[in-house]
Amino acid sequence: MEFEGKILRSEATHDGAGPRPRPPVLAVLCVVLLAVGWAGPDFAGAQSEPRLVDRIVAIVDEEAILQSDLDREVELYRLEKEYSGESVTADPATVRREMLERLIESKLIIAAARQADMQVDDEAIEQSVDQKIQQFVEHFGSMEDLKRELKRSGMTLGDYRNRMGSQLRDQQYLRLVVGKFIRPDVEVLENEVREYYLANLAEMPAESDSLTIANIMIPVQPSVEVRQAVQAEVRIIQEALATGRDFVDVAREFSRGPNAKRGGIVGVVGPGDLFDANLDRAAFALSVGEVSEPVVSSRGVHLLRLDSVQAGNRRAISQIFLPIEVTQADVDNAQNAIEDARQRVLAGEAFSLVAAEVSGDPVSAGNGGVLGTFVLEDLSPQFQEGLAEVQVGQLTEPILTPAGWYLFKLLERIDGHMYTYDELKDNLHQVIENQKIEELLAEYVAGLRERFFIDEKTG
Repeated sequence: MEFEGKILRSEATHDGAGPRPRPPVLAVLCVVLLAVGWAGPDFAGAQSEPRLVDRIVAIVDEEAILQSDLDREVELYRLEKEYSGESVTADPATVRREMLERLIESKLIIAAARQADMQVDDEAIEQSVDQKIQQFVEHFGSMEDLKRELKRSGMTLGDYRNRMGSQLRDQQYLRLVVGKFIRPDVEVLENEVREYYLANLAEMPAESDSLTIANIMIPVQPSVEVRQAVQAEVRIIQEALATGRDFVDVAREFSRGPNAKRGGIVGVVGPGDLFDANLDRAAFALSVGEVSEPVVSSRGVHLLRLDSVQAGNRRAISQIFLPIEVTQADVDNAQNAIEDARQRVLAGEAFSLVAAEVSGDPVSAGNGGVLGTFVLEDLSPQFQEGLAEVQVGQLTEPILTPAGWYLFKLLERIDGHMYTYDELKDNLHQVIENQKIEELLAEYVAGLRERFFIDEKTG
């Protein structure tokens, strides 16, 4: 038999001290038969032809890694990257190779764990899978959106649940193996931690400066003409809806949002999911089929319709959206206003009085512009740059942000400091311990490759 012959030839080329364990032929044949579908009910019939529905890409010990396993691993890798806000930059072939290596190493760890009679907690794994799915639901907006994303990746929710369960099971086996075979051999001495601290002193974290600041903010607002044009268009839309025209058709004609081509469909949202509190309140005050009055947000004007109410007080909504666009003239007018405020303060007027009079920041204006005390690195990069060299009592230059122009006054600066060895030693101890575990684990897995049978299929 050809398949068995490939295994025998694979062992014949092994140069180790002893033969690698070979999976029983019957077990291998069972895996092959499970991975192949047959065209007719009687596979012995003259018209029957084998139909390949999956294939084996590797065998580790007595367990097969199927092409579908590898495909799902690649898609899960992509989803996890997207979930964390990263992008996959490696070429597909490199990603598939890395994922296959990950699967092979996982199978080796499991083989070693089972050989040592280790058991995992299946109930805890199931709970972890449920938590992971809920995290993805929150990330994509709804269970339906998650299912759509999985379908785009060629997976069902069941596929994802099974694969995630396998990953978490692999992680539990890894922790058990590390705890039994690796960690007992790891020792981190006090002098190692201190030497690491001194050798990497330039990279040690530091506490940033703390700043107490006051601000004046002039929002960049669209011109009266732009607002009047949007209001006129809103009236036309409301009149169209009042005549009985379908919301979907009106949205496709008038909406200028990203969901206009879909008839304004936004999707399912929960309380607090929308970016603006006014939108949130409007969406959850509607009855099914009802259209809201125009809602003004920082992005434009929205007319919301409640399509349905779903479990957990979640709402399926659609919208017609008209942006309120800001022109360069609007930006320039706001810049002139913030520069005028700056000159008034430089000429001797109290910052607090000018802030109370002209600032568009409702939180700080009533407090003379005082915002509070902040760690410098917690501020936006624009604000950090503007405040970096300012001395106590001085003003920054005007800073433009999407919200408008900002002018800051530095009221107090508390200098930060480099963290001491005593403050960092526990964290550094963990860093060194993890490094040693990774090195020993790599050696351990390399040894497993010699102990257990591995056959990669290159066809």
